[in-house]
Amino acid sequence: MLAMVGSNAEDPSARLDQIKVALADLNTELIAAKAMAEQAKAGVEKAQEAYKKLEEGKILAAAGFGSASAQLAAAESALKEGEAQLEDAQEQFEDARKAALEQADMSQLLTKEMVANLVMAQNFAMPAGYLYQGEDQYLLKVGDAFSSVEEVENALLLHMDAGDVGDVRLSDVADVTVIDNSGESYARMNGNPAVAVSIQKASTASTSEVSKTVNEAIEELEAKYPGLRITPLMDQGVYIQMTVDSVLSNLGWGAVLAVLVLALFLKDLRPTLVVAFSIPISLMFAVVLMYFSGVTLNMISLSGLALGVGMLVDNSIVVVENTYRLRSQGVPAAKAAVRGAKQVSGAIAASTLTTVCVFLPIVFTDGLTRQLFVDMGLTIAYSLLASLIVALTLVPTLSATMLRESKEKRHPWFDKMLEGYGRALDFCLRFKAVPLTLATALLALCIWHTTQMGMEFIPSMSANQISATLTLPEDTKRADAYALTDEAMALMQQVEGVETVGAMDGGTGMSMMGMGGAAASDTVESMSFYLVLDENADSEKAADDLAALSAQLPGCEVSVTTSSMDMSVLGGSGVELIVRGPDVDELNRITHDLMDILRGVEGLEEPTNGQEEGTPQLRLVVDKDAAMRCGLTVAQIYSELASALTTETTSTTLTVGAEDYEVVVVDERGRLDRDTLMNYEFEVAGTGPDAEPETHTLSEFASLKDDLSLAAVNRENQQRYMTVSAAVKEGYNATLISREIQPTLDSYDLPDGYTIEVGGETQSVADAMQDLVLMILLAVVFIYMIMVAQFQSLLGPFIVMLTMPLAFTGGLGALWIAGLPLSVISMLGFLILAGVVVNNGIVFVDYANQLRLEGMEKRAALIETGKTRMRPILMTALTTILAMSTMAFSTGMGAELSKPMALVTMGGLGYATLLTLFIVPVFYDLLFRKPMKKIDVDDED
Repeated sequence: MLAMVGSNAEDPSARLDQIKVALADLNTELIAAKAMAEQAKAGVEKAQEAYKKLEEGKILAAAGFGSASAQLAAAESALKEGEAQLEDAQEQFEDARKAALEQADMSQLLTKEMVANLVMAQNFAMPAGYLYQGEDQYLLKVGDAFSSVEEVENALLLHMDAGDVGDVRLSDVADVTVIDNSGESYARMNGNPAVAVSIQKASTASTSEVSKTVNEAIEELEAKYPGLRITPLMDQGVYIQMTVDSVLSNLGWGAVLAVLVLALFLKDLRPTLVVAFSIPISLMFAVVLMYFSGVTLNMISLSGLALGVGMLVDNSIVVVENTYRLRSQGVPAAKAAVRGAKQVSGAIAASTLTTVCVFLPIVFTDGLTRQLFVDMGLTIAYSLLASLIVALTLVPTLSATMLRESKEKRHPWFDKMLEGYGRALDFCLRFKAVPLTLATALLALCIWHTTQMGMEFIPSMSANQISATLTLPEDTKRADAYALTDEAMALMQQVEGVETVGAMDGGTGMSMMGMGGAAASDTVESMSFYLVLDENADSEKAADDLAALSAQLPGCEVSVTTSSMDMSVLGGSGVELIVRGPDVDELNRITHDLMDILRGVEGLEEPTNGQEEGTPQLRLVVDKDAAMRCGLTVAQIYSELASALTTETTSTTLTVGAEDYEVVVVDERGRLDRDTLMNYEFEVAGTGPDAEPETHTLSEFASLKDDLSLAAVNRENQQRYMTVSAAVKEGYNATLISREIQPTLDSYDLPDGYTIEVGGETQSVADAMQDLVLMILLAVVFIYMIMVAQFQSLLGPFIVMLTMPLAFTGGLGALWIAGLPLSVISMLGFLILAGVVVNNGIVFVDYANQLRLEGMEKRAALIETGKTRMRPILMTALTTILAMSTMAFSTGMGAELSKPMALVTMGGLGYATLLTLFIVPVFYDLLFRKPMKKIDVDDED
């Protein structure tokens, strides 16, 4: 930055008056001198005439000698007197000219605005247009910008011919200074001086690719310059990579567990390999579809793949198990493969469509909910559609080849389980009230607990990169602030698990949005710290230890954020109250009342209305009547004071090499301060016809008061509003606290025209939940329509649908046991559950209908269906549950994001398996009372 400081501090108006008087005096003296010179010339002419007559009258010399001598003496005397007067007039003229030049003030010609405009006009380079010469065209560029500070200093402002003034350059009237503000910033790493650099990716670039490229460049720089060390304090690319690796690991282990389940139930390597081959092919199919539809590999889409890896083997398991069963009955391999796939093709197609269609309602939502879950929905849909195609094409082909020599394996433990299940199902069919009452009671219990359960938008995620803020005592000088920061950094380095500590001025702190400039104030309010933890460090424990350092730093407070990539900030955090109204002072009063209310609520801390950072201000209270008696309005007073307080003007930008400097013209003459403000003089025209201008000081009609300015006042829909927010303590839930304080807010006496709304995380959760409930309801409608088309009946799908609300008991119970609140992510698990839970029910009802059409009695058909379909039902359920267990119990980075969804799906699917094996047969027996008849459609007449 360049600054120019004026060198004279006198009043411009007084100077102008002095010059006017001096020039007037000089003009008068010049007129007098000219008159005296003319008189002297006339005297000389008279003397010459007299001398001529004297010569001509020599003949009469004798007679007039005495008279001529007297006239000659008189003429000589007059000549000498005229010459003396001329010399005196010239001397007075020179003295007056010298005095006028000495009293002349360049500030009247070169004001701050004029200097700024002249420098800007000289620092000019612009194409003016095109010149043509024949057929040639030339671009005419006018001017050249300043290229150095010296060129700015030597800039010619004006030229004066008067006296010896000549050229007036910028360096003659101003000091040109290059300001180095590096001393106003602070950056340290592990106690050593450092330079903080922030790198942001372009909007179309990949975060992970940019991170990889930057880290490669860092390695090259460190190798090129020995002793240089560059440490990334916050790298989103590393975070994303570690999260992706964690999800991929879960995906791989899920696939392995799914294959182990197959091997356990089938006890045969060949059918197990058939299903195992379908996993990578289905995943590859899904990834290709993701690529062509523009779905990137991110945390959300990869979580969808991890969820889908357990479900995408379901279709293959059903086909392989049915083929394996037919093959064990002696059916040839090729015929068993075709018949096995054909028997279950309708059922698995319907079950796949029910799972896929639950994501279709996403198109009816908007906002953050849609942005977060479109990728996951598409990924799961692609993987399941791929699994359906593979199950009906590749799996029968492999089965026909690999199951040629398959022999039936005995499963004594599973056979005993089937016998026990048959007796239990027979009991439930005879005493239907027992299972129905138990299922209903569990559902009611979970619904009651849901009303007591807190909700959150998105779970917070742990990371090895955390940030902290050191809030300093008020009015802490910069040097003292830096000393306290050094002390705090030394203490932080001693905390267990902390590997690297970086610190910088709070005004220059990095954030996810970039890096700001240093503050120009002499005091510092806060300092920012960025810490990198060891890979095995407990971020929560490290955060608690860092926050405890406040006790060792008197007057300071350390606040810690455990995740610099916390996605919960997308939906707000803590409790937030929004107060709307017309007057800012009344808004400020109401927000202070609300802060007092929040201080008394258990679980909340640090209530604030965001105005604590307001800067001290002086309020000039104008007595309007007194001002009008002086001939001034408030607007006139403001206008003149605003002009007097404006001392800096940005003139232009100077480019020196690769650096740009702003050229600022600073006028320090007559600068106002607190001590001189009330003595500021206003010149007001007199009221009478011949009245002279009057002068009044500011103290005659105004008084000065200390005040605190508002840090910010927001507007929405042309209405002012202020917010009151409070952080939620560990172990408390924002939505539960919002419910607790709602009665107090309802009873608060609000003035007319003012409203209080609950915002923040509570509002974000409510909006997202509303969207997800709508999605689930629409998904239920789509699922029912698909099953009606499959069964060609309204009753069969209704039986399967009755298990859906009961299955939510398992998901709610899993959250209850894990101690997790209901979140948007867990609600997505319920959405997935709505589509998955009906799959086994579809297969069950479809096979029961087939047996009844073949003539089997209803209850016997239900028991036989349960025994026949129990193995594929358990296999499909266990493969999905075990595949998701790696996500539910993972402790890797980013595991918190997918854990609620995995737990809900696991709990709901496990409970739904019991419902399919017991509750579906009970409902079927209750509602299907008419015997089924096989309709024979014969084309021949």
